[in-house]
Amino acid sequence: MRELYELCGGDPALVFSPYCWRVRLALLHKGLSFDSQPIRFSDKAKLAFSGQPLVPVLRDGEAVVSDSLAIFRYLDQRYPAKPLLGDALSSARLELIDQLTRHILPAALLKGVLLKIHAVIDPADRDYFRQSREQKLGMSLEQFADPVAGQALLQQALRPLDAVLATQPYLDGAEPAASDYLVAGFFFWAWSLGQQSWPSESPVGLWFQRLLGQYEAQLGPVKRAA
Repeated sequence: MRELYELCGGDPALVFSPYCWRVRLALLHKGLSFDSQPIRFSDKAKLAFSGQPLVPVLRDGEAVVSDSLAIFRYLDQRYPAKPLLGDALSSARLELIDQLTRHILPAALLKGVLLKIHAVIDPADRDYFRQSREQKLGMSLEQFADPVAGQALLQQALRPLDAVLATQPYLDGAEPAASDYLVAGFFFWAWSLGQQSWPSESPVGLWFQRLLGQYEAQLGPVKRAA
């Protein structure tokens, strides 16, 4: 059985890493079942077998793969039916989409969910989370958290996505594939933390609802923070 090691809150059913959500959606696309192995920030020793400290990690028999894009490529190699990436050119383009997306979309959403993450993680993880994130951000969690500024950034990030999704149902065309899951991971991340800061009836909002509906039809409701 495949095992997916993914970040969780104090409630192990609450998984919220956007990169883990990418892999969940990719496994669903492939029709592959998996066992979730929830990892808290203080559980990093459980990832020692992977040779690195970050989630997601997929263990599939003897194969161990980390990093969401590397897992996408592994899944296409190991399970070629219903490809995620397509040809090598599509894979290269996905790298570009990943780089472009991660510079504005995560920051926009993080301004709205950062304090929620601090609240829902295991109490034993909170000092580590605060210290590590404040060192990275160069300010306190409270100074960074700004839903109003985050909403303004999100509107910028949504414009190109809305423009594409106004003309086709998915970023990859008539059916969802790797580009959709790469971007949707951030929306599932916010959704699992109880946040929806994008308009429901916008092209992006309708796209997300289609992906959410497909996920929940097969794997049940997404566990959301209160």
